[in-house]
Amino acid sequence: MACVDCHRVHQKQDPALDPFAQTAACTSCHQAQHAEFHRPFAHPVHDGQLQCSDCHNPHGGAGPSDLYSMTVNDSCYSCHAEKRGPFLWEHQPVREDCTLCHQPHGSVHRDLLTQRTPFLCQQCHMSQFHPSTALSGTGLPGIGTPSGSQSLLGRDCMNCHVQVHGSNHPAGVGQTR
Repeated sequence: MACVDCHRVHQKQDPALDPFAQTAACTSCHQAQHAEFHRPFAHPVHDGQLQCSDCHNPHGGAGPSDLYSMTVNDSCYSCHAEKRGPFLWEHQPVREDCTLCHQPHGSVHRDLLTQRTPFLCQQCHMSQFHPSTALSGTGLPGIGTPSGSQSLLGRDCMNCHVQVHGSNHPAGVGQTR
């Protein structure tokens, strides 16, 4: 690539350096990411609150995908420090790679998740204390039946397990508080 592929010489404003034009300049080539930014849940790039260069170094970064940080997690933690921990009870995927559960540019699922919960959780977690078959969304029990609790009807692990990134609560590894 040449400098003029991104930068415009002899112009009053260089779109690669203009915070409002930078996204258009980057996504003219990075079309897959451009499409992801239009999903219902995305980082606020189109609102001008975030730029591509806030995470990526267009001239070559230390981490994957030319990130400024050495790892994806370090890049995410620069804005989401509360997810870093340290936690007494850690959720292992959080320590490994945020993109195991989250799509960084945009998603059709809340919180930039790669899949809807509980399907995302059930890729790794099947427990003897919970229904141990993958949920399909069919056959929901009625309220008032023995298995008709609100948390079961909601069919979302995060109804109870609210601290999925990790917890220091004495309740333990269940990450329920």
